[in-house]
Amino acid sequence: MTLSRPLLRLYPVLLSSLLLLAGCDRAPRGLEPDKLVSITSETQLGLPGQTLTRGVKIELLSKTVPGLLGGKGEPHPMSDVKLIVTPADPASGTRAIPSEGRTDKGGNFEFDVQLGTAFGDHYLDVACADEPEIKKRLRFVVGLTVENGKQEVAAGDTLPKPIRVRLTQPDGAPFVGEPVYFTLAKQPGKNGKLSKSLVRTDTNGVAEVGLKTEAKATGKYEIRAEVANAKTGVFTRPVFIEAVAVSTSGILIGVFGGLAIFIFGMTLMSEGLHQVAGSKMKASLAYVTRNRITAILAGTFVTALIQSSSATTVMTVGFVNAGLLSLHQAIGVVFGANIGTTVTGQMVSFKLDGLALPAIILGVIGVLVARRNTFQGTSRTILGFGLLFFGMTLMSEELKTVSAFPSFVSFFRTFDCTPGADGLMPLGPVLGAIGIGTLLTMVVQSSSATIGLTIALANSGLLNFWTAIPIVLGDNIGTTITAILASLNANRTAKQTAAAHSMFNILGTVIMVGLFYVQVGQTPCFYALVNSFTAGNVFIGENIGRHVAMAHTLFNVTNVFVMTPFIGVLVWICEHIIPRKKAHDRVVRLETHLLNTPSLALVCAMNALADMTEKAWRSALAALNGYRQAKPVSVDSIKTVEDEVDKMQGEIMDYLVQLTRKELTEEQAQAIPVLMHCVNDAERISDLAYLIARRAASQPTGSGKFTDGALDELRVIIDKSATIADLTLESLRGGSGAAKAVALVMQDLRGLSVQSIQGHVERLQKGACKPERGMVFVEVIAALENIVRHLENITERSDEILSST
Repeated sequence: MTLSRPLLRLYPVLLSSLLLLAGCDRAPRGLEPDKLVSITSETQLGLPGQTLTRGVKIELLSKTVPGLLGGKGEPHPMSDVKLIVTPADPASGTRAIPSEGRTDKGGNFEFDVQLGTAFGDHYLDVACADEPEIKKRLRFVVGLTVENGKQEVAAGDTLPKPIRVRLTQPDGAPFVGEPVYFTLAKQPGKNGKLSKSLVRTDTNGVAEVGLKTEAKATGKYEIRAEVANAKTGVFTRPVFIEAVAVSTSGILIGVFGGLAIFIFGMTLMSEGLHQVAGSKMKASLAYVTRNRITAILAGTFVTALIQSSSATTVMTVGFVNAGLLSLHQAIGVVFGANIGTTVTGQMVSFKLDGLALPAIILGVIGVLVARRNTFQGTSRTILGFGLLFFGMTLMSEELKTVSAFPSFVSFFRTFDCTPGADGLMPLGPVLGAIGIGTLLTMVVQSSSATIGLTIALANSGLLNFWTAIPIVLGDNIGTTITAILASLNANRTAKQTAAAHSMFNILGTVIMVGLFYVQVGQTPCFYALVNSFTAGNVFIGENIGRHVAMAHTLFNVTNVFVMTPFIGVLVWICEHIIPRKKAHDRVVRLETHLLNTPSLALVCAMNALADMTEKAWRSALAALNGYRQAKPVSVDSIKTVEDEVDKMQGEIMDYLVQLTRKELTEEQAQAIPVLMHCVNDAERISDLAYLIARRAASQPTGSGKFTDGALDELRVIIDKSATIADLTLESLRGGSGAAKAVALVMQDLRGLSVQSIQGHVERLQKGACKPERGMVFVEVIAALENIVRHLENITERSDEILSST
């Protein structure tokens, strides 16, 4: 019951966000028709009298309507609108079957075409019955066919087969000796060449020509073929024959170059946001995660701001390793990070590429001109935003260039997840697509980058919606590798956090794959949910990029909703996967992953100093009590502790030196040398403990015992010193007001020390204490005074250090 109320408060917030994303560009009602678009080719070829079965597919689009948040908006398919098809020249004999009909739910109308017999160009006009001015003219060339079109070849090579144009007379006999003119109408470079420009048809009515492509030029070649013979009257308008050349190295450079700019832009934007507010924001993350709900919200907010779930999970592992977060809190942050990372995908799925270059210009100007740290961070954020979309544009354009290439289409069909005749998605390709997404994200170590690449592939047409979602699921699994790598040298709880992150994404993927086979109206329920939340109908090819981004968001939000009530179970599983006996419970205070967040790195250094001071003080206390009780402790054991403290001193000093190389505020830069002085104070305490142990062990056996008065004085002084030590440790661990309390205790302690020395002198004069023991007593009291002075120094400086964190 304690969990249900916070969850109910959280659901409306996230649900309203999803509805906003879903409704930004949803299709309004009362659409007005605007234009007809031919899905099939606007120019089709055929033999005299041939019937083209389902040869034409026309789509009716509405006028564009601005979305909820403004902008140009998009046209939408219009269903149940009557279309009429009429021949431009009824005498040509070319006609549509049927000649009229209504558009389906996707705004489409398909029909057969019965070609006439006369050689040449024939036309059909498709128009809206109610608005005849909205029409589309389709061309059919009768008696001309093309063989060996749409060939693919490596850039620089000649087409393996010549392009052949066949001319056929109305009675089916070939046209012999007719001129066919070939020209290279379009090419990706400048040096592509045709073997001939004029070819006469042979006895079979065929004219053929070869094509030599340009090296390193990827793209489409359009060969214009035209028949024109004034003497015989054989004539057609030009037809265009396509061939493609592929430069694999050029494509890889283009796609991965765009991906590199995308990642760099994302990194720059993240760094800029961090420069503006990241340090305080990330520092607050360790203190606003009191329960699982606030932890999820904190993880969502931080990840949305720094644009990297990998960075958030690595940072969370660092917090756990430094003792700043518990496993319960860390899992909540990881859950939120999975929601926050979907912001990048949502951004790049909108058509904002027109803002790329203006953002780059503004960002560069800002970086060059701005002097203040905040303005510099803002400029870097704007520049990163521009580069992010510029890289996305480069990827999209390169992929669109090759989207129709047979080899690329064939490759992506190897893991096509489109449902079969039974309506079920094939399991093998689904698992293959998940594996591809996982592997790619492990290599790139950024799910945002691979989501962006997936959206670009989908927008180019190389990837269908059925296949894109399993790849997105794989992207979510692959991103866990970063946290796993970060936890390899961390403590048990940090390893459990990384394990929880992996389990969250893997279990969510398993559940989602299961839902692929739960259908709603012959459609997998998750696909239907995504389509209902997003503008357009993705199943007829609309708005696929936005649907992929929304699938990513819905998957992570749904996963969090399902898994949040079971965080306790997840903790139990992680603790059994990585049990206590197989991992150390120690907390590594000096967490290197936090060096990029100086405020938290200083907190870690303070915690390490507290451990070091406590170890040194306990060693001194053991030596003092052994001296007071006339049972000296082992000098070797104290020496071992002293060596450990020396090692801790070196580690903290090295950590602080590394921290000085980071971008620090003025207060943080001033705090580091103060902290170094405190480390030296703590190290001196262990040295003095070793001195006390050696002096206690060096007393002659027959030097007598303490008087009752001396024992009482020594006990009181040690107790007062212990009080100062406790206050010092409290101040190092975030306590306030300890310095004033220490100052008060120090006043009492100084008076006690003076009284103790005076009393000792009196005992020496009366002969109650032997000189040999007296000398050691004086040295021990002096050493204890020095220990207390070092503790006082640490306490006074701790408030100054804490103010910088």
